[in-house]
Amino acid sequence: MTARERVVALRRTLTAVLLVRAGAFGAAAVLAGVVVARALALPWPFAALPALAGAVVALTLGARVRPARSLERVALWVEERHPALRYALVTAATRGSLHDAIERQALQEPWWDEERRRLVRALAVPLTALAAAFLLALWHPVLLTRGTASTRDATRSGPTGASEGVDPLASIRVVVTPPAYAGRAVTTSDDPTSVDALVGSSILVSGVGDAARVAATLDSARRGVAPRDGRWSTSVVMPSRPSLLRLRSVAGRERLVVLAPIVDAAPVVTLLLPARDTVVRAAGGSLLLRAALRDDIGLRDAAFEIIVSSGQEENFTYRSATLARAALGGRQEGGLEVRLALDSLGLKPGDVLQMRAVAHDANTVTGPGLGSSETRALRVARAGEYDSVSVDPAPPGEPEGQVLSQRMLVTLTEALDKRRPGLARRTLISESQRIAADQARLRKRVGDVVFQRIGGEPLSEESTFGTPVGKLTPEELLARAQAATKSSAGETMDAEGDETPILAVNKPLLEAFNAMWDAGRALELGETRQALPPMRRALAAIERARQAERIYLRGRPSAVVVDVAHARLAGKDKGIASQREPRPVVDLAQRRRAGSFARATALLARDPDAAADTLLVMRVGALEDAPALAAVLDDAARTIRRGDAGAIALAWTRVRRALGGVPIARGSLPAWSGAP
Repeated sequence: MTARERVVALRRTLTAVLLVRAGAFGAAAVLAGVVVARALALPWPFAALPALAGAVVALTLGARVRPARSLERVALWVEERHPALRYALVTAATRGSLHDAIERQALQEPWWDEERRRLVRALAVPLTALAAAFLLALWHPVLLTRGTASTRDATRSGPTGASEGVDPLASIRVVVTPPAYAGRAVTTSDDPTSVDALVGSSILVSGVGDAARVAATLDSARRGVAPRDGRWSTSVVMPSRPSLLRLRSVAGRERLVVLAPIVDAAPVVTLLLPARDTVVRAAGGSLLLRAALRDDIGLRDAAFEIIVSSGQEENFTYRSATLARAALGGRQEGGLEVRLALDSLGLKPGDVLQMRAVAHDANTVTGPGLGSSETRALRVARAGEYDSVSVDPAPPGEPEGQVLSQRMLVTLTEALDKRRPGLARRTLISESQRIAADQARLRKRVGDVVFQRIGGEPLSEESTFGTPVGKLTPEELLARAQAATKSSAGETMDAEGDETPILAVNKPLLEAFNAMWDAGRALELGETRQALPPMRRALAAIERARQAERIYLRGRPSAVVVDVAHARLAGKDKGIASQREPRPVVDLAQRRRAGSFARATALLARDPDAAADTLLVMRVGALEDAPALAAVLDDAARTIRRGDAGAIALAWTRVRRALGGVPIARGSLPAWSGAP
């Protein structure tokens, strides 16, 4: 063979050796990483890291094959180890045998046998590493299989067998599956102190051991524990309020897991245009409606709602419509815009156009949640409003004066009764009770009119007569009128005859008062059909009262609470008072939490697990009204479970600060009062 042919053969051998070394080292790294991941019981994302590391090692070592493809570099590599060749081998390999002398000099010593043996020896280390990693991988699963088999045998043997030595609560795993509408991934956590998830999420708690040796309770309600593939498991649904999952084993160990619900907030709707209420002389042209929408999880749909009301007092009509309804497909933010043609509404003087934007989220567990913007009003001015230039400013109306009228309540109830077959029971009850609350406020206004006419005070906390809890008969009304005027039971008030003018005027209002009571009771139970007849009777009675003859009775002067003229300059105080310091108001809940924290501090030295459980119980109560305190309590409980002494002191300080409330900020240092 010529020198060039021997270099070509050596190049093939060198390439094969380099590839084998790269593959052996990469495979050894993968096997070693898998063994470590199994030994530490790492989850699958971390178990995939060894494969990535092995690939990186193999690619890094395999990159050395590229230079070996050049004959010149291979020849130079041989020349470095055999200086006696004097570059004759490089010349013969790259340019061929130009002279016999160069060929003889390149083959004067058997360098090819020595280099081949050296390359074979270079495979010893990677092959040894690969064999060791392979044996380790075979050895570890054998132990794992034996341990699993012994655990299963212990589980089958029951509490009297070898399973008594296995603690089923030594380690727990929690798998949280969010509701389908949220579109979130399933999460897994090992040995958590608390679980934060959306309301309605499915929570699976499991561990290794016999299910018969574990008991689970959720806020004093017992939960079932079932066996599953040699493990125990219990499943709960995230409640709407903070709860405590308590796990107990037969051996006496106890684990606490706080269930912290995340409530799906209703959509936030902001009406951008129109920016304010408007009064116009004539309604014409078009009006641009624009709204911004936002939700914490996802929006389902949105639309504009308009109501056109015509008339005044009790004689009015209204029309409603929905505009630009759009499906948002689960987006967290969006916008809505439409141009409303005012000419198509046919607005007349005195008509009021009310506009708002509404949006629903995709919550199928506790919803859907409804968010609405503030209402904008466009009013068409009446013809007589501009007759006078001098206008006396009117004070703002009382909040009680904004209650819906009886006719509006009847219309709303009729609309709800039509939608009743397609509504869920919870939604029907909610909307019906909202109408019942408006009916109760209107009933109170009617009662105020009735009792003011008989000389009593309005139905309020300061009223002379207690607020009626039910219906009133004419005899009861007459008795209240007689008591108000201090008359005897047999006298007639202000007139002769069987029926007094006061009772005659109040009869229609009394009928409306009692009918509203029946309607309110039916609406509280969601019975819209049973509520409509008494509501219509109340409306008819109010109409009769409006058409009745007006009788103005003699009123009583209001009682003087303080006679200012008599009390002026009659005091004995000289105007000198001692200096007083404000006393902080002690909250009972804060006092109880301080006592629980003191007990946890006492338990910290002798029983850290009990101290951590005390903090978790405190966190359940703090989740609703003190979220900042709940966060530091969870952090402190996890720190205790880890056993980090340095971090425990810092976590304890944070809990003390959170228990003390918001710190007081002063603009400067207080004045120095002198040395004692």
